[in-house]
Amino acid sequence: MIADNLAYIRERIAEAAARAGRSPDDVRIVAAAKGQSLDRVREAIESGIRIFGHNYVQEAARQVELISEEQVELHMIGHLQKNKAGKAVEIFRTVETVDNGDLAAALDRRAELAEKTLGVLIQVNLSGEPQKSGTGTEQVAELARKIRSLPHLQLRGLMTMPPFFDDPERARPYFARLRELRRELIASGVFTPDMTELSMGMTGDFEVAVEEGATLVRIGTALFGPRT
Repeated sequence: MIADNLAYIRERIAEAAARAGRSPDDVRIVAAAKGQSLDRVREAIESGIRIFGHNYVQEAARQVELISEEQVELHMIGHLQKNKAGKAVEIFRTVETVDNGDLAAALDRRAELAEKTLGVLIQVNLSGEPQKSGTGTEQVAELARKIRSLPHLQLRGLMTMPPFFDDPERARPYFARLRELRRELIASGVFTPDMTELSMGMTGDFEVAVEEGATLVRIGTALFGPRT
């Protein structure tokens, strides 16, 4: 079933990319594995998934032995507390949810101890919703400069979660704004041109996100089915 779901998701991504004049190869699926069993994760790997996103460090730790470093990478896509930085560095290839300098510094220290470089995205709260993590747009440039000064972190782009809407078109302005923010950061020299990642879009709105420039789409329900 996961293989069929994945084929359909890829078909929808290709159609959305074509509408935007993009290559579907520029869009990668992050399988949102929150609450999924090891058997379901294994099935997803066998179906061709190569990136898994986790909301919780502890849950990812239970699955990490299933995954060979060469085959699959893990992304942190949930809020990360600073005191979990060490375990996060141990488990994840990329942390998509860095939203403050203290967390970035903690990740850098732990990455130095682990003798590795950790990929990071800056999570931006474009909606201003207090219950959502993420830095405000006014603070992104300062945080980006901080991250770029840390030798064991590699800044790769931006991530956002718009408000939930029944109509995915209502999320479009948020996705467009993240794309424009990346363009502004590159134009000002805060970002380098290779900091291209835009992690945005989930099951309900990923096609709109692809049309607006997403390079990573975080998909759970459309891939695994409803969580039980």
